[in-house]
Amino acid sequence: MTDVVIPVKDLSRAKGRLQNILTPAERAGLVLAMLRDLLTTLNQCALGDIWLVARDEAVFDLGAEFGVHDIREHVSKGYNHGVSAGLRSVNAQNSVVILPADLPLAQPHDIAQLIQAGAGINPTVAIVPDRHNRGTNGLFLSAPDLITPDFGESSLFNHKVAAAQLRISAHVVPIEAMAMDIDSPEDLFAVAQSTTSNATMNFLASIAFGQAAWTSHKWEVA
Repeated sequence: MTDVVIPVKDLSRAKGRLQNILTPAERAGLVLAMLRDLLTTLNQCALGDIWLVARDEAVFDLGAEFGVHDIREHVSKGYNHGVSAGLRSVNAQNSVVILPADLPLAQPHDIAQLIQAGAGINPTVAIVPDRHNRGTNGLFLSAPDLITPDFGESSLFNHKVAAAQLRISAHVVPIEAMAMDIDSPEDLFAVAQSTTSNATMNFLASIAFGQAAWTSHKWEVA
């Protein structure tokens, strides 16, 4: 069985790179919409427990709709600290997948593909890279304490090195729908062009984000 850990950054500081095109309330709403889509996808997968690591009640209220477990951080100490808190809470006998909250296009078969990449091989690490082949948008560990995750700008390299140092198999698993996370205005505009119908698309429509918004602010992110 595979558990899932989803660290969620403080909503008050969410998606700072989008501050030129979205208000703080809109950025928080976007994170919650993307998290809803991810939880909806995970709800259709054969998984163990799902753990949300966060400090915002709005995140836990959303998680309660899906029956997930809470790990409450009274003081946020960064993404990797949240990951570590999640890994300490999962079933030590299970494999685990660590996912960011901002994967609005991920589908059940994408999650299954990541898990299957490590299935039957012990120990093993499987990594879904971001679209720039630098970050990690999904990390499978055959055991929660297998390596110490090191998320950040070069996390794909970091996780491959961590596995190599322990002589553990590391599989890079490119998955197009999971490669697209939302960090920059360019990312957001690309997702807004998707034909997918979900909470994220509905939220973007509700704030009238689209071509006009992109055109009026493009000079700020060029």
